[in-house]
Amino acid sequence: MALQSAWLITAKTNLHVGNENTSNYGLIDKAVQRDVLTGLPCINGSSLKGAINEYCTQVAKLGEDVRKRIFGVDKVNKKSETQKGAYTFFDASILLLPVQDDSNLYHWVTTTSIIKRFKERLDLFGVNIQGITDEDSLLVKIKAQFNTRDISLISDTELTTLCSDTELPIIARNRLEDGQSVNLWYEQVLPSETVFYTLMLSDDDKLSKALKDKIIQVGANATIGYGYCRFTEIL
Repeated sequence: MALQSAWLITAKTNLHVGNENTSNYGLIDKAVQRDVLTGLPCINGSSLKGAINEYCTQVAKLGEDVRKRIFGVDKVNKKSETQKGAYTFFDASILLLPVQDDSNLYHWVTTTSIIKRFKERLDLFGVNIQGITDEDSLLVKIKAQFNTRDISLISDTELTTLCSDTELPIIARNRLEDGQSVNLWYEQVLPSETVFYTLMLSDDDKLSKALKDKIIQVGANATIGYGYCRFTEIL
């Protein structure tokens, strides 16, 4: 019997999961991944699977047989033999975006369309969560998950603007040789406290136990503190 689970992924540091499939001729040299339908930031399923695989290999130290069953490949011994993994990893879609707040440093914003799409995904893949019957109860569950009421609903247009290339943070990166700049580039990031949602399908709960409430590094620039995310299962 397949097990379905829904997860919240909260960036605890700035996050850059790069889009290597597009060329950008503007100011931004390295842009973040975006949903091909909505244009909003996302984490592609392949990037998410790779980050979780790395965590299970290097940090959680799951056994080779368990890793091969979950992911279909063993990264440690670099064996060429692969098999179909027992888990299905979906793209992680943006759920909550933090914005500056004069009173509380920041608060989260989202849209009714995002909540509706999240609920549709849950229904489509048969993810049943106690207390969630419609979009309103899903939003209540999300607020309870973060122990906050400070989540504002804004329009799709407003959120699209906040997530645009002109509004997301852009950080200048540089490489020096003998004190001289040899490679200056500009990298787009999502700010810490950005929240995504994703689903996982499997026929066991081994991975859920390994990931629950853990900090996992996702995306690029781990050595400068990017991409450290908390994984929380919605129960």
